[in-house]
Amino acid sequence: MEPEMDTAERLIRKVVDACADCDICRNLMDTNCLFFPTMYKLWDREQEGGASITPQELRSLADLCNYCALCPCPNIREDIITAKTLFIDRDGLNPFIRTLEDVERVGKLCAAVPWLSNAILQGKLTSKLIKKTAGIHIKRKLPSIPDENFPTLANRKKLNEKAPAGTNRKVAYFAGCTARYIFPQVANTAVDVLQRNNITVYYPDQNCCGMPSMLEGDRDTTLMFAQRTIHVLNEVVKEGYDVICSCPTCGYMLKTVFRRGAYYAKEYQDLVGGSQRYMKIPDTVTNGTVEERPYRLLDKSTYGNILKDDGYFSGIDPLKRIRVAENTYDLGQYLLNLHRDGKLDDRLGPVAGKMLYYPPCHQREQGIGAPYQELLALIPEISIERIKSTTYCCGIAGIMGFKRDFHHASMQMGRGLMEKIKSIDPDQLVTDCLSCRLQFNQMSNYPVNHPIEILLKAYHRARR
Repeated sequence: MEPEMDTAERLIRKVVDACADCDICRNLMDTNCLFFPTMYKLWDREQEGGASITPQELRSLADLCNYCALCPCPNIREDIITAKTLFIDRDGLNPFIRTLEDVERVGKLCAAVPWLSNAILQGKLTSKLIKKTAGIHIKRKLPSIPDENFPTLANRKKLNEKAPAGTNRKVAYFAGCTARYIFPQVANTAVDVLQRNNITVYYPDQNCCGMPSMLEGDRDTTLMFAQRTIHVLNEVVKEGYDVICSCPTCGYMLKTVFRRGAYYAKEYQDLVGGSQRYMKIPDTVTNGTVEERPYRLLDKSTYGNILKDDGYFSGIDPLKRIRVAENTYDLGQYLLNLHRDGKLDDRLGPVAGKMLYYPPCHQREQGIGAPYQELLALIPEISIERIKSTTYCCGIAGIMGFKRDFHHASMQMGRGLMEKIKSIDPDQLVTDCLSCRLQFNQMSNYPVNHPIEILLKAYHRARR
């Protein structure tokens, strides 16, 4: 007799049935996804007369999704995340995972005494003990902790002070946990480049965007982070700031994930003049006032029971979510917009070398093209080639790559990309995802930079 399935298993089973019936992702997702190849193996086994997919297999299947968003159906990935959350609501969260998912807390703890943290994290015996205690695979390299973290640096540079009244171009910089506590030079470089272009930078109070905890099914922690983030950023946007993210995952959360479903909310429909018969939905997701933007009309008799603001973040004010999303920019996107408007300082010196640019998955899913590729092409003597992230994945999957049980899969996922990199043999790798940077440091010997670091180097080499 088969074990009875609970709500979480039934939801994953629903995903299996829907995706197997469609079958598009059987080949589309077979190179850089763990979920779909495993799902189809289970499905094929079941259909060919083998054992049915068990509740435990469904549970393990849900854990394979890293929310890269490459799959073409947003409702599928939302259902998987919802199922993960239901599993954690029912079974609880492993304390090791609770430690790993709170990147900000770990960063603050390690930053308190950096030299001691490094002695422990990099020491042969202490490192093994830390990994065993935290559920990290023994072969996973732990990053070094910098002498000064970005929040401390931002305070010293007075970035936590708001711009004077009347300042024209001003941004609120959302740095991301990895840049704040592991790679502060990237956050500092982002600030330097913005300031070089006469933009006033404000570093507001901030915490984790919530992606790591959402991936683990930890709803309470995710919503706590999201509530704080949306509250703070909503206020600065109302004061005329644009929000800038140098981390593509944070940008994806703020611009896309938080907003999902918000346009269907009654509060928004009342604002834009939706009627009893029609919903008014923005035809584009670009900025613009309510009066200026084009709209599509959706008949409620057809869509009313489908298009609702009932997702993960529906408990947070939809108008605040929309305001933050519509005024958040990826750093590369923002700088490229300046260039296209003729406002970017284009006095760039030569930076020679063969560079290979890897655009991360969450930058791809923002639908902004490849802004850094265009920006870096402005640099004299540079040679830059781009790898398609729809074909290759680094395999880190955020904190998932640090888990003991996920390490082998992480290495397997990244192997194709590393072989591609080796065949091109660049002088250095360039990526705007600092998690990808950790994986490159794990699996390759090539130096890695954020594209904003290359751009600042070109500024420094410019002739005066």
